[in-house]
Amino acid sequence: MVGSAAVEFDGAVLGDRRRSERLKAIASSLETDPSTSFPRAMGSEAALEAFYRFINGSGYTAADILAPHVASTLERATSERLVIAVHDTTIVEYSGNRSGLGFTRSKEHSGFVAHVGLLLSEADGLALGVAHLETWIRSGKKWRKRKKEGQRGRVHSYDEGRESLRWMRGIEAIEHAKASDFDVVHVTDAEGDFFELLARLQALSGRYVIRAGQLDRLVISDGEERSLREVVQQLTPVTWREIELSERQHGPRITGQAKHRRHPGRAARTARVAIASQRVALKKTRYSDLKAEPFEVNVVRIWEPRPKRSEPPVEWILLTTEDTSSIAALKRIVDIYRRRWVIEDYFKALKSGCSLEKRQVESYAALCKILALCVPIASRLLALRGLERRNSRTPAKSAFSQTDLHLISHAPCNRELKPPRTISEALLQLARLGGHIKNNGPPGWQTLGWGYEKLLALRLGWEMALASRSDQS
Repeated sequence: MVGSAAVEFDGAVLGDRRRSERLKAIASSLETDPSTSFPRAMGSEAALEAFYRFINGSGYTAADILAPHVASTLERATSERLVIAVHDTTIVEYSGNRSGLGFTRSKEHSGFVAHVGLLLSEADGLALGVAHLETWIRSGKKWRKRKKEGQRGRVHSYDEGRESLRWMRGIEAIEHAKASDFDVVHVTDAEGDFFELLARLQALSGRYVIRAGQLDRLVISDGEERSLREVVQQLTPVTWREIELSERQHGPRITGQAKHRRHPGRAARTARVAIASQRVALKKTRYSDLKAEPFEVNVVRIWEPRPKRSEPPVEWILLTTEDTSSIAALKRIVDIYRRRWVIEDYFKALKSGCSLEKRQVESYAALCKILALCVPIASRLLALRGLERRNSRTPAKSAFSQTDLHLISHAPCNRELKPPRTISEALLQLARLGGHIKNNGPPGWQTLGWGYEKLLALRLGWEMALASRSDQS
């Protein structure tokens, strides 16, 4: 499991030992209060001044700050038989004028874009940490032309700076880092479905489950050339299963009719889906200038033949290298792709649990360093919630130390409750530390972040008291 922030940053090479020690001190302060303002988190004017010197300093980058966490993530992955690497992109937006920021959704919104490769245990879906992170800004007429004409148009054929290449950089970084230490299955949404990426994975002998977005592409199936849409629509169910669907509401950032058509709003419900597969050969699309021979992949269709009235039907078309020869193998493909939604929770942990978009820092370079500081804190919050969702009766001591459990149970808001024995009870009492009220439903990322803040403050006081007692003796 992801360790404390100070541990995750141990070994950072920033050009000066004092900077490395300052990094761990800052990380500990932020972890103690992940969602509050920097002045409050730092605790004193001297510490706040040192913090601003650190994030505005030169000679080291956000990547240098994050490097120890990436190394720890890869080390945790080596203890797993197989890991899932979920790749996705999020927009980080800020109000006011900040130096170096660019467009996000439009020229009226400013911020930067972050692309993340999050490693999960295939066995239980628990977050192991971030193995790849890159950020960039959008600016000028070139980006607006891309947005208008689409990401796969000929306008991008010879553009080495096109955003779609981020998927390849993320996958290549993890493939090269893993060496032979562990196996990985890469997972992306439909944005990852383009021929250059699939061909690169083929060259790397990479494993993947990628949602198909180009259903009109021509493929070779049973010796005939047909559209992928035609191939999957002729499949008949091999097996069935029930899956839980979460509620989907479109916030203010989801704009445009096309996105609403692709991802319509829905209520939380249980869906009974059919599953089938077919072996096809992928050909180079007309948008690609890459010279590559057709290569075979498995196509898995998951769909809802009889959806609930007034609810949009479920349909996922997945391209994969994984085995599809049995019912168990097909159901495993569904489980692997469903892990993709963990990264959506990770982005919520970053933005709500760590208040990433509320940080009052004035430059893009400094904001990237703030992001690097928040990455392991959000990973730990995600891992705690993942433990609870995997099995609510998991012993609390598997995620919290005996000291932490003692402090949680003896906090004033929890004294009338029994000491937590399970991870579910521990997280609920942790959320109560953050002000959560049970009648309001399950705790959100913000209240968990606040509760985590209070716990670490209590632990700091406990350790200071023990140290004082030891000095007196």
